[in-house]
Amino acid sequence: MMVGAASRSVEHLPSRQPLYAQVRLRIVDAIERGEWGAGEILPSELDLAERFAVSQGTVRKGLDALVAEGVLYRRQGLGTFVAVVDDDWGSARLPGTAQVLGSSLELLACARAHAGEEAAQGLGLRRGANLQLVKRLVRVVDEPFALIETYVSADRFEGLDSRRIRQAECNLRKVWWREYGMRVVSGAPRFRAVSADREEARLLGVEEDSPLLEVVRVAEGLNAEPVEWSVLRCRTDRYMYGV
Repeated sequence: MMVGAASRSVEHLPSRQPLYAQVRLRIVDAIERGEWGAGEILPSELDLAERFAVSQGTVRKGLDALVAEGVLYRRQGLGTFVAVVDDDWGSARLPGTAQVLGSSLELLACARAHAGEEAAQGLGLRRGANLQLVKRLVRVVDEPFALIETYVSADRFEGLDSRRIRQAECNLRKVWWREYGMRVVSGAPRFRAVSADREEARLLGVEEDSPLLEVVRVAEGLNAEPVEWSVLRCRTDRYMYGV
């Protein structure tokens, strides 16, 4: 939690970027250092303007950018807060409705892997680079719905293991934030139709070669560097997938 003295100290900003972008980066740095945790309120715009020696309008523009990215949220009449870290694998809905169904995540594996061509390209690494693979099962109404394979740099996430993932209820975004001080934002998904192989069919409770929807996404850190590359494959016979 920020104390009053910290809010009054002035942090001089470099001049290579627009002022609002520099304010945004300073706020991100403070969040990643743990100065403000999930659900905590930020100082007022006036206090932040004093801290960064900029106008209140510049601070507001920097905060607007972080609200749009899902890092912060506003509550009318109360202020600006750090958003809770949600795992954004997507959602499942009944066909023809907007109702999001309850879901749960189950860890299937956490193991070392080597980057194939797609993962290497998505993460900006060389082919064959050391990765950490996390494989999870999504259940909807207690039924298997989707498999998610998430790949991250083994060097960046050194020490990642099953215990840490289960302690975070298999929410990888919570692991990245709690254990590594990193917030990430998912990019636009790429969709394609695929067929279930034998292992996918067994885990999802469908016939081999059943149609599945594949969703590929790259998530970036707040500095715009790629952090995770994930592939989700879900059933299409009962529920609709939503981003």
